[in-house]
Amino acid sequence: MRFYCILFLFLLSGKLFAQELTGYVDMHAHPRGDLAYGTELFFGAPYGDISVALGNCKPDHGAWSARNKKGNLFRQVLAQQTEKQYCPTIKDSKQGYPDFTTWPTPASILHQQMWVDWIQRAHEGGLNIMCALAVSSHCIASAAKTSGPQDDEQVLLNCIQGIKDLVSHSTFMEIALTPADVRRIVTNGKLAVVLGTEMDNIGNFYSPQDHYKNATFNAAPSNEQVQSELDKLWDLGLRYIFPVHLTNNVFGSSAIALAPLNVANKFNTGAEFIPEKVNTKETGIGTHLVHPGVGLNAIAKMFMPFLLPKNVNPGKKKNYTFWDTVPGFGMRNSTGITERGRFAIKYMMQKGFLIDIDHMSEKMTDVVLSMALANDYPVNSGHNGLRGGNGSENGRTVKQYEALKQLGGMIGLGHGSSAGEFVNSYRQVAQIMGNTHMGIGTDAGGFYPLPARDTTAFVTYDSTFTRCKTGNRTWDINTDGVAHYGLMPDYIRSWDVAGMTAPEKKVFMSSAEDFTRMWEKCEARKTKVIR
Repeated sequence: MRFYCILFLFLLSGKLFAQELTGYVDMHAHPRGDLAYGTELFFGAPYGDISVALGNCKPDHGAWSARNKKGNLFRQVLAQQTEKQYCPTIKDSKQGYPDFTTWPTPASILHQQMWVDWIQRAHEGGLNIMCALAVSSHCIASAAKTSGPQDDEQVLLNCIQGIKDLVSHSTFMEIALTPADVRRIVTNGKLAVVLGTEMDNIGNFYSPQDHYKNATFNAAPSNEQVQSELDKLWDLGLRYIFPVHLTNNVFGSSAIALAPLNVANKFNTGAEFIPEKVNTKETGIGTHLVHPGVGLNAIAKMFMPFLLPKNVNPGKKKNYTFWDTVPGFGMRNSTGITERGRFAIKYMMQKGFLIDIDHMSEKMTDVVLSMALANDYPVNSGHNGLRGGNGSENGRTVKQYEALKQLGGMIGLGHGSSAGEFVNSYRQVAQIMGNTHMGIGTDAGGFYPLPARDTTAFVTYDSTFTRCKTGNRTWDINTDGVAHYGLMPDYIRSWDVAGMTAPEKKVFMSSAEDFTRMWEKCEARKTKVIR
């Protein structure tokens, strides 16, 4: 009798169950951006001979010359202008390793920020799960005059293989195909990598306007073809999935966030976004869809006819609508999920995919959340934040977060522009989520700058916490900001100075366990999905 009492107490305390994981999850990272965008716009591999992988970026980011036959003047200008929008003073010296004179920096979004040693330093600082996602943009790859694969399907395959190669090259990473894998990998002291996709068009289910001849496209797939494609992704090891990214697709519509995305939408679909007006006070949406040609500088206007198809060129007024703006009203996408999308979402749940609702239009988001609630199947928001009083429809609402909480879904909070901003955002969302299931979504390698330096959150370095050094360059977050992924431990330390409490930090450093439990629930619920 005494034995059974002791056994019962052990069961209650969880001692006989799997060890509870520690550390945090990055819900959203792109370590193989170098294999996307036609392979010549984003510079730098995450492993290999560092003098080559992170060497001189002139072949990709320089103009054509007798010596640089891989270069392209249009791509050089596009790369310069892209990084300057985040850091007007940036000037790419083209010199990387060993001195790293001008990159990486928080704003150097077209240069590799996820070198394998930097990922390892992040792991040593508490990163135990990383969702590594394929990403690209056919529109950008075409405009950049790249020679590598541009279509979404081939880029996805290349990126996934590239992530597998990166993991195989390392000694501290392993790919997780199940939540049980995650528990084993993390318990053994390694970083669990979850493969996923954040592409505009899964399966090349679209018809691009550049008539790209090196791929096959299908803009009207059958349910059977959709199912076959999802099966293929699953067999390749993908577990994390975005049904929609930056443009409308066969599954549904994308959130309207930035005017340039209208160009990509027309490139992929042949049509503009069609917005509808909504009350800003009631919805928190204040974004207006303006003509993408408004605000183009002289350089952009001069080069645009050479970069994009005639009917997509934003420099031509007739190609896009001049939408009326009404004070007190914002714009959201007027369309939502398609019937093909309903089928796809249901099948994703039945397979056990980890589904992310970010980038979906509000109307599509509402339907997907309804489907998830009807089946008690967790879905996630992996790189987002609370919608402000004048934001876009891509921001999460309190009601949406409450639904994710009810489902047991995960939040990957966007890293913010500084430590203080992150801590404030974290506190707001954590209160809604009940102080649980809160990780981060860095979007490193995803055309989005990392946090700049925060002079109010000074990090102290000493013998127990030293600065990151690669080659001849040593980085200090107090002067350099989060220049690359290896400075994530420094950034996490800066939160303490910015006011994050010990209980709040504990929630974050428990997010690896929360993520795994979310995945375990998906596994348990997938056989019960019926609608």
